Amino acid sequence: MKADYMAIGSSLVWDKCDYAITYSKWPHIRALQEFLIFWKVVSKYEIIHSHFMIMLTNSGWELPVLKKLGRKIVIHYRGCEIRDRQGNISLHPGLNICEECDYGAYCEKDEVVRKRRDLSSQYGDLFFVTTPDLKDFVPYAVYLPFFVPEIELSSYKNGDSPVKGEIKIVHATNHPGIEGTEKIRKAIDSLIKKGYRIDFVFLKGVPHDVVLKEIATADLTIGKMKMGYYANAQIESMLMGVPAITHIRKEFMTEELENSGFIFTDIEHIGDTIEIYINEPDKLNAKRRIARESILKLHDNKRLSGQLTACYRTIKAGQGASVSHQEHPVWRP
Repeated sequence: MKADYMAIGSSLVWDKCDYAITYSKWPHIRALQEFLIFWKVVSKYEIIHSHFMIMLTNSGWELPVLKKLGRKIVIHYRGCEIRDRQGNISLHPGLNICEECDYGAYCEKDEVVRKRRDLSSQYGDLFFVTTPDLKDFVPYAVYLPFFVPEIELSSYKNGDSPVKGEIKIVHATNHPGIEGTEKIRKAIDSLIKKGYRIDFVFLKGVPHDVVLKEIATADLTIGKMKMGYYANAQIESMLMGVPAITHIRKEFMTEELENSGFIFTDIEHIGDTIEIYINEPDKLNAKRRIARESILKLHDNKRLSGQLTACYRTIKAGQGASVSHQEHPVWRP
């Protein structure tokens, strides 16, 4: 299968795409740009795979046209764009990422997001989610795990070694509210007061390369303590041989995960968990030894590619009927 990647909008740090589309601020010129890009590029593809509900246009006029042309549309929900904030709080009142949202609660306030949800649900032929917790809001979606990213380990393993007798813990996020950063900090501070030597590195708003360099010399990373499942940063950490402390809901636990390089705990017991691995370095070393191997097994790119292309072939063959918003409504409390 031939697959190309179109990026909508500009970025200062990312240029790895086949088509980079930056629109004019003038409505009439933008309308012409949209039409030309649609006709010359987008319309030529049999399947349009939309991530984060990002579409060629804000209005989504191209979706019904694509359907009339016989094209198939895949909607790939990757996070908060499909969450129902109040629904999430109601479903998981004890622990959820929505209570201290620092995304401005856009999932429930942004008119564009609500419109895109309706369009996606109306015109999508197939729906994916990147983490199983998102099925709370789109139960009919297919769970397609993250692919393991391409990281040249040799580019990052040349950093400074950790200080002897000190444990280095990296926590990277641009949104501390949804990560539980305050509680993580308090747990670390409490351990330091007890006499443990901890180099806690908190990264926010820094380039991806900087994060990877810090992880490369870490003993542990910590993140996604409130979402209910882990995500990209934890996969990258494990890929670099650094065990990741994270939290997943009980219903998602498997034997493979239990036996992996992950360290699972909850946000109230982070300090206790870290203390165990400081006091028992053999346990930490055992996790380190299996971190990379286990994440490559959990997120086997060959297997995931097979799953994805099988789904493509199914909808191309017309075996996957369109799913309407009325047939499969987003969850509401």
